[in-house]
Amino acid sequence: MIIAQYVIVLLSILFLVAYFLLDKRRWREIALAAAISAIWVGFSGIYNYRETNIAILGFNLFSFFAWTAGLVLLKAFYDMLGSFKYVKAVIFYIIALLFCEFLGYNLLGVQLSSNYPGLFGLKLMHAPLYAQLYYICIGPVYLLALISLNKRSIDKSKKQKRKF
Repeated sequence: MIIAQYVIVLLSILFLVAYFLLDKRRWREIALAAAISAIWVGFSGIYNYRETNIAILGFNLFSFFAWTAGLVLLKAFYDMLGSFKYVKAVIFYIIALLFCEFLGYNLLGVQLSSNYPGLFGLKLMHAPLYAQLYYICIGPVYLLALISLNKRSIDKSKKQKRKF
């Protein structure tokens, strides 16, 4: 299904724009997710798809927008949680990641042009081992980075208030 990648890119962009417009203070969340995604997509060298490639100068836009929107969606989910937010968000991330990978590969036909085995022999995450590890770890790492940035921002504003 060639159209699936175009639909996912469009929906990802619409989500990111809406998320930002609802609260413009979220720019750091989006910027961090975009930076992480750009570095990964640009340097991983794995994003060449069988059906179609939406790319500019070899930079795959489908992978970039899907990763960026996915990370921001994880943060939005994290913000809605009560106690044990981080643990719940990580569990959600892993389940959502596996579901999206399975759906994308098996139903939407979004498949890399390589022939890597799937994660644990399953029909999902057909990528090199380093990519599989990245996929599983980047969501929790992204959340920890945002938590740290927010904590530093709060500490900095408290120090500035004490000066007055």
